[in-house]
Amino acid sequence: MTLAAPLILPEGQKITRAGVWDLTMAQYHSDIAEGPSISSSGLRTIWSASPAHYFETSPYNPAPQEQEERPHFSLGRAAHHLLFLGRKGFADEYVVRPDEWSDWRTKDARLWREAAIADGKTVLTDNELDQISGMARSLAAHPLVKAGILDGYVERSLVWKDADTGAWLKSRPDCIPNDGLDVADLKTTTSVATDDLRRTLGAYGYHAQGALVGMAFRAVLGRAMQSFSLVFVETKPPHCVRVVIVKPEDLERGEKQISGAAEQFAECVASGVWPGPGGVQADAEYLDIPEWSRKSIDDRLALYDLEHAA
Repeated sequence: MTLAAPLILPEGQKITRAGVWDLTMAQYHSDIAEGPSISSSGLRTIWSASPAHYFETSPYNPAPQEQEERPHFSLGRAAHHLLFLGRKGFADEYVVRPDEWSDWRTKDARLWREAAIADGKTVLTDNELDQISGMARSLAAHPLVKAGILDGYVERSLVWKDADTGAWLKSRPDCIPNDGLDVADLKTTTSVATDDLRRTLGAYGYHAQGALVGMAFRAVLGRAMQSFSLVFVETKPPHCVRVVIVKPEDLERGEKQISGAAEQFAECVASGVWPGPGGVQADAEYLDIPEWSRKSIDDRLALYDLEHAA
């Protein structure tokens, strides 16, 4: 699949049409379109937590809380850059703390870090660079990565206006494949053991992220995504790699979740009300204890009754 050159957004302007855009990460997560816009992470936060949790750090909050980048997220993005762009491309965005400082306690060290950040660089320590290099080496050695599962167009954002809600949706896959319609996304994790990956899929809603990519393919590229795979790499040695394919039925579930969250988002923007998990209900409500807890209590009570009936 050959893509045309990505669209460039002039400074100070907003996106007004669907397309493949060349956006920085900061632009991508900002209020970038002519109407309210939201990305995969925002939609998943609305679904799994609440609109209030999304609003706290969103561009629609007049006084948003500054969102700290999670360590596993920054490491994964760095490994992605090193793997796909090589040392030169990596050096364009990342810089390693000089050996003369082992921490940030001195004034000179802090000034150097502030200057690097002001220059648009992400600052790494030697240990973080070792971690990132190890992850990149393990990824490069995997047969499917060697075969090109992660090859394609990188750093491109798919943006379009949702016909049902009027909200602008944004998707930024790690790469858009240049030789087919099978998409793969790189993820970091602490363990690639089967049970751990199942918990990770459920906890982070990666099936919903994949569903949004599929929606983006149809809306922006006019093509149907054939499959969505996740390339997991462990953040600690031995940096094991495992590739899993998200089942079609789970992608269907994810698309329904994305559509529901987009509808909530549009309603919240229109009303200016961003409710928490309890919704807008003002009265107290009943809440059941979990079924597993209820069964455990009932079993113990039954045993207690037998013992005291004797």
